[in-house]
Amino acid sequence: MTNIIPYPSAVKDIVLGICLCILIFAVSYTFPFVGVFALLVLPLPVLFYRLKLGRNSGGIIAAVSFAILMVMTRGFAFDTLYFGALLMTGMFLGECIERHMGIERTMIYTVTGVLGSALAAFVVYAGIQTTAMGDMVSDYITQYFQLTSALYTDMGIDKEQIAALNAAFLIVLPGMLIVSYMTTVWLNILIIKKLLRRIGITLKNMEDLNRFKAPDVLVWVVIGLGVLLALPIGAAKYVGINCLIILMLVYFFQGIAIISFYFQKKGSPTFLKVFCYGLIAVQIYFLILVIGLGFFDNWINFRKLTPQK
Repeated sequence: MTNIIPYPSAVKDIVLGICLCILIFAVSYTFPFVGVFALLVLPLPVLFYRLKLGRNSGGIIAAVSFAILMVMTRGFAFDTLYFGALLMTGMFLGECIERHMGIERTMIYTVTGVLGSALAAFVVYAGIQTTAMGDMVSDYITQYFQLTSALYTDMGIDKEQIAALNAAFLIVLPGMLIVSYMTTVWLNILIIKKLLRRIGITLKNMEDLNRFKAPDVLVWVVIGLGVLLALPIGAAKYVGINCLIILMLVYFFQGIAIISFYFQKKGSPTFLKVFCYGLIAVQIYFLILVIGLGFFDNWINFRKLTPQK
């Protein structure tokens, strides 16, 4: 299949891609706070050179980077699995972009493919280690709670509140992990679009992301999940709250698309865009407002993209 970026395979580019991945690893370990943001772009070197050099070269960058990561972490850990999933994300995104898929199919295929592969790898590893998956997850969560409890104690939070926070964290953990990963995928799509545009390449299937609109049927899914939360069944509430968290991110994307649409339509200056997006990022009330904007767009049709029924 023809590469998106026509360029002959070059060893120096493969080495550069590996070095960029290792640099992101090093930053995440050396500066944990900055590393959280650095990890958001970890798929980018693999994605860019996958499109530039082809599937084989992209695979070499991802595989060698992961092997070096295993050496750095001295074996398998949940962090290692997560980093490996981010490297794999670059390959999946490259395949979807090269096949000219739209944003919806790209997100679905990448998220399900990478998370499914990561889960399969974890199951295989647990089987090789003859250790129950539940025990491994429990040990990891226990270590996490020990770290956060010490942090909360330093902040002056009492033990009862810490226990409540930990209990709430366990309930929403699956949904938050998926939301975090979906946000990373979306961010890398936005960045690669800009990088490709700088060299004169336009991804036509992803050009008008500010016209993104979730399928109307998801509204009924949200209503059904709300009913699940009202049932006096623990498992139903657990599934309902985590699925709702994921769907709220979908409507957040739609809300941001509406804001971006009007910024573009009005020709708003960059400083205004940065201010508004920053406000949404740091203020929970504005975040909720954006989600509501995306949700009610199904009825009000803020952008007037299609004639209202």
